[in-house]
Amino acid sequence: MRLFVALEVPEPSRRDVRRRVEGLRDRLPRARWVDLDVLHLTLLFLGETAEADVPVLAAKLRAAFSRFSPLPLRLAGGGTFPPGRPARVAWVGVESPPELLTLQADVAQAAVEALGFEPEERAYHPHVTLARCADPWRREAIEKFTNAFTGPVGPPFVAHHGVLFESKLSPKGARYRQVEVFPLEEDYPEEEA
Repeated sequence: MRLFVALEVPEPSRRDVRRRVEGLRDRLPRARWVDLDVLHLTLLFLGETAEADVPVLAAKLRAAFSRFSPLPLRLAGGGTFPPGRPARVAWVGVESPPELLTLQADVAQAAVEALGFEPEERAYHPHVTLARCADPWRREAIEKFTNAFTGPVGPPFVAHHGVLFESKLSPKGARYRQVEVFPLEEDYPEEEA
């Protein structure tokens, strides 16, 4: 199974991304655009994982997510990877509290403990991938893209759960299936006696 762990982006934010991309796509070099109906903020890409390992992984992920309160997030600003060079990936950024980075590190640690996963050495940069550029975009295309995604993108939202997704590749692009959902722990006031 080809797996990744992510937070979903709700429809109001996807709608604003869709509106901006529709006005932009034809003015940019060819790229493989993601399905804008299933945008997500990837916390960890696991790749091929044995189905037999999923229950242990899910238990570790459930414990990791349960230690966090729901996270206020907002899409904002666009950019490309690698920075300062011809673009291979175009993305929209994510404004988030510091707890998002801690959650991402805990998710990676859960994968290390469950699967012996080796996390990337580069720092985590919260973003939502919008396009992959087979022929790297040059400066003019990068500027068109980033200018279309300046400032906030859609309304703020709160992530209440994480998802373990399976990604199935096909000629029409990746298709995602939820394998497990992991609630972020709600802070409930104690009942008065």
